[in-house]
Amino acid sequence: MTYLLFAALLALTACTTTPTVAPSPVPPMATQVGDESSSIDAVAIQRALQLERNVEQLGIQEKSFNTCEMGYGYSRNKDCRTAYMTVLNVRLLCRDSVGTISTVLTEADVTPIAAQTIRWNLKNVHGEFITDGLGYGQLVALSYRSQKRERLKLSLGNEFLYMRANEITKVITPRPWCSM
Repeated sequence: MTYLLFAALLALTACTTTPTVAPSPVPPMATQVGDESSSIDAVAIQRALQLERNVEQLGIQEKSFNTCEMGYGYSRNKDCRTAYMTVLNVRLLCRDSVGTISTVLTEADVTPIAAQTIRWNLKNVHGEFITDGLGYGQLVALSYRSQKRERLKLSLGNEFLYMRANEITKVITPRPWCSM
């Protein structure tokens, strides 16, 4: 009786086929969030890592994760590695005057850089964001290395600024940014 049960089980397993799964593409070293060619769901990852935050909460937040444990476009079993999601909230303001001042700048002395497309480069990750009516913007980056201490380049037209990512909150831009 045991022999018949074993033979039946063997026959059942021999007749089943295991579907072949095409290997998933290896994600690039850095993914521009929002890039339509990417299969990575950055919004879902941001939510899963609890990195969704109000744009008025200035500064940088970063969390690491295992790509195979995360999913959301990363393969569950191929090329497992640590990746980082970096979220940087910034406020861009323009001072439409030249020279040094002896008083502290106030809101009356600056103008928000509103509704502008700002290009950014952060080490080997790049993208763009649009500022809101008060000059607030958020950049989100996925990469295989921490971006916290990397140099960030912000560009508007032909004008650009460099800063360390972990030092950015409110940025007073030079005069040419005011007229863009």
